Amino acid sequence: MNSEISRKVRKKAYLLFREGKVKKELETDKRIHFKVFGKTEVHSVIFDKEKGVWSCDCSWNTLKKKECSHIFSSRLLERKELR
Repeated sequence: MNSEISRKVRKKAYLLFREGKVKKELETDKRIHFKVFGKTEVHSVIFDKEKGVWSCDCSWNTLKKKECSHIFSSRLLERKELR
């Protein structure tokens, strides 16, 4: 899925990540919940561990079915924490 992400989405995601606007809220056996603090809204991102699927409540992800900057920035945080 990484190759499908536009340069603009990746740039925004790295900015959100570097500015500390991505927070892991809760982790269970089945899911990880993140909050991403944008300029005007707070978005909820969920990673379903069993299905290996990421979802976000933003309109980009919901309507276009493409990975948004909120998901990408949450993935960056999760990758960092695994190190």
